[in-house]
Amino acid sequence: MSINQASGVAPFRQVAAALRDQISQGKYVAGGRIPSARDIATEFEVSPVTAQRALDELRADGLIETRRGTGSFVRQVRELFRKGANRYQRNSEGLAPNRAESSAGGWTDEVTAELWRQPAGSELAARLNVDPEEEVTAVRYLWTVEKEPVQVSTQYEPLRVTGGTSIEEPVDGTRGNPGVISRFDSIGVHIDRVEEETRVRMPNAEESEQLQIGAGVPVFAIKRTHWAADVAVETADIIIRGDRMVITATHDVPMNAE
Repeated sequence: MSINQASGVAPFRQVAAALRDQISQGKYVAGGRIPSARDIATEFEVSPVTAQRALDELRADGLIETRRGTGSFVRQVRELFRKGANRYQRNSEGLAPNRAESSAGGWTDEVTAELWRQPAGSELAARLNVDPEEEVTAVRYLWTVEKEPVQVSTQYEPLRVTGGTSIEEPVDGTRGNPGVISRFDSIGVHIDRVEEETRVRMPNAEESEQLQIGAGVPVFAIKRTHWAADVAVETADIIIRGDRMVITATHDVPMNAE
């Protein structure tokens, strides 16, 4: 098998793409060994250096792992399932959606939090319908599953709503803390809708570092806002690594009116 020298795509990227295809098609299964750089060089008629760069790219993307003295193997990655519909519901435990999903899926997860305050600025002011100079609380949550970073979300709440209440400060990552809906219920502010915009893109440098992913792994980028009637009480930027997450949805189809 030879690469296309006239394609304009770097040879090592062509080899990496071909190996990705072979992995997705089952030629190399999870936990299975990947050929050495020398064998890959022979298969694709490239130099060993090119073959090694292809393997380095797959390793940076999280597709393979190298074990000293034994070679490279396809990583065994457990897929996580995120609800795409009916995600935001009141539940008896008051859990945040990702914690409810991890509990249902049997995942071993952990959340860490960094809290601060800041002026809203123009973008957040538009999303929260506040003045740009108004102060908001901010918290960045890093969600890890089986010790691997999966999601980072930065959430903002207007102090004009939470100031002086029992939920003025966002919760930390301690297991069992209530989600946004339950927190606002506790002060008599009842969220009645959640709006989300989801895009798929490549991560920026900060996101790649936070989620420990290579440049070849895309992310889901979600903008979310919780509303109580016409008041925006929380907005968030959520980044999820695309190689771990599966978004599922079940949609009820009503019978046609007779």
